[in-house]
Amino acid sequence: MSRRMDYTLEFDAPAAKIYQDFTGRDYWQTLMDAYRFFALQSEITTFLSGERGTDIVFVQTLPRMYLPPIARTVVPVDMIITRKQHFDPFDHAKSRAKGTYSASIPHGPGSFRGQYFLTETDTGSRMQLASICKVHIPFVGGALEDLILHLIKLVFDSEEAFTADWIRKHH
Repeated sequence: MSRRMDYTLEFDAPAAKIYQDFTGRDYWQTLMDAYRFFALQSEITTFLSGERGTDIVFVQTLPRMYLPPIARTVVPVDMIITRKQHFDPFDHAKSRAKGTYSASIPHGPGSFRGQYFLTETDTGSRMQLASICKVHIPFVGGALEDLILHLIKLVFDSEEAFTADWIRKHH
């Protein structure tokens, strides 16, 4: 059985500006630089932007010693996470955008993916995230799914704070 999580991020900038940031390489490179404080490696491996939208792939390495004990039982080495983001083209007529995201671990026993919806609000914009996590390990899969979603919430919180700081500095 998989676990689902809905989460909302709020920004003090219009959706079109947030979209412009999220589809710009500078934003992602600055985010990778910030993540290097927590991970030995955080690097963009793919950045493509065109008619069909923008795709970003980045890899993050988390030292095993920082993993929670339950995670260390199934991850015997440093955890290498590949994150993929896709942003569909911005709909200027409706001031909104949508896209997808995912994260994977080589030979990992599960999956994490989701969709995002960026919309305009009276005070800026809102990004709604709909995530699904599935771990295929009998007996502990559910506990790992809960742990992953809890950690993902912390990632979303930190990326929301990073984006708020980015907005203050760039808008």
